[in-house]
Amino acid sequence: MRKQKKKRGLLGFTVIIACFVLISLFPLQVAQAILTLSVTPYEGGYDLRFDKISYAGERINREIKVRINTDIGKQYRLIQVVSDPLRTDDGQTFPNKNFVVYGLRGTNTFGTLHVEQAFPVNLNRQILYTSNTAGASDSFTLVYSLIPPEQIHPGSYRGRISFVIQPLDSTQDLVTETINVFAEVDIASSVNVSTSTGSKDIVLRSDRSQDPERNKVFVEIVGGLGKQFRIVQALSEQPVSAEGNRLDLQAVNFIGRGAQKGMLINEATTLPYRQQIVYTSSPRGEADSFELEYSLGDLSQQKEGNYRTQLKYFLDGPDVSMRLLETVGLEVEHPRVFELLITPENKRGVLRFEGLKPKEPPKTSEVTIEIKSNIGKRYQVTQNVYSDLIDRQGNVIPPGYFTVRTESLDTKGKLRFVTRDGVKKGDTILFISDDQGSSDKFKIIYELTIPADVPAGDYSTRITYALLEI
Repeated sequence: MRKQKKKRGLLGFTVIIACFVLISLFPLQVAQAILTLSVTPYEGGYDLRFDKISYAGERINREIKVRINTDIGKQYRLIQVVSDPLRTDDGQTFPNKNFVVYGLRGTNTFGTLHVEQAFPVNLNRQILYTSNTAGASDSFTLVYSLIPPEQIHPGSYRGRISFVIQPLDSTQDLVTETINVFAEVDIASSVNVSTSTGSKDIVLRSDRSQDPERNKVFVEIVGGLGKQFRIVQALSEQPVSAEGNRLDLQAVNFIGRGAQKGMLINEATTLPYRQQIVYTSSPRGEADSFELEYSLGDLSQQKEGNYRTQLKYFLDGPDVSMRLLETVGLEVEHPRVFELLITPENKRGVLRFEGLKPKEPPKTSEVTIEIKSNIGKRYQVTQNVYSDLIDRQGNVIPPGYFTVRTESLDTKGKLRFVTRDGVKKGDTILFISDDQGSSDKFKIIYELTIPADVPAGDYSTRITYALLEI
């Protein structure tokens, strides 16, 4: 009897161990790779809605946030497929060329957006995005735009768009998400926003090399809206560089011109941190047009880099609240500046005292040094004196008679020779910048006391200046 109980106990113990082993191994056997897709309209919900389109030619934008989560470790693509084109119940279709999609540049992190320029949403399979070779998870923003033509048939338009993740070189199944599209068209008038170049970006260059005509946004109100409305401008965020530096908004200005019916900001204004009304229509909301021109202010204290943000334009009025009209990329190119300017300019680097005679009063020579820098690092200015003061016959003025001092010109950094000191041959540090490496300016004053026994003549030496990072 005891032997049977012992056997049963051993058998039960063995079964428990076997179950534990199976449970431990089971997750390893059923674990699957992750590949998910989320397609979410910016306005919320599950549908892409263009409610009550009332103005011909008006571009109406709706944003979709795409999120892809994966650990398959393989490159993949996101493909757009129009399951059902936009059409009414009676068969009227919305023109393909007037329904377009583009991706907001810079909203993706790893892969490549293939639709940074607007493309028609047509029946062809369209590759929207390709991941990096590692197949990293990513997210980005797509903008779908309807631009109703003047002859569009009014009515309720419906359609469906499918988004398909296609893994490359992988047996992983396709992942598909479908979104419904609705557009209610009742054309009366329109508000159009476009750039002077026709692109989706404005680029401002700090070297002033760009034609200002290319830095404009045009707004056209067609047909009138019947009631007073406003055009509102807003930044998506403060301009930021790839290095994480932020651009002071005081560095970007804009001005409005050309409005005939409404009130427009018509003096140079810096970009605001918050939403700003740039145009208010007449009380009857009459047709009008105007332009906004963007330019750069003082960037002398701004670090180098390419700074990016987005300008958004909204229509706001009694019948519509902050409807997005257009999104335009704003880029400020601020290349590296690290320059030493010397006045008076002396390309040969020769400092000369001419017609010296014994017992004459001291002679001086002044040089102004200006440094332009946006590197954000400390730097120094040095002088290199190649020889003593000497004439053509080889006569030398003893070093103690030749001195140097530096003088502030609202200087931010540290001057090394605030009182007179003898000029020494070789390299000597004259100035060290502040900790921010700010642009700066100072004066160098050379003074020669003429010895009583000096032979008359012209005396000179060669002096050069260098600007160096610390």
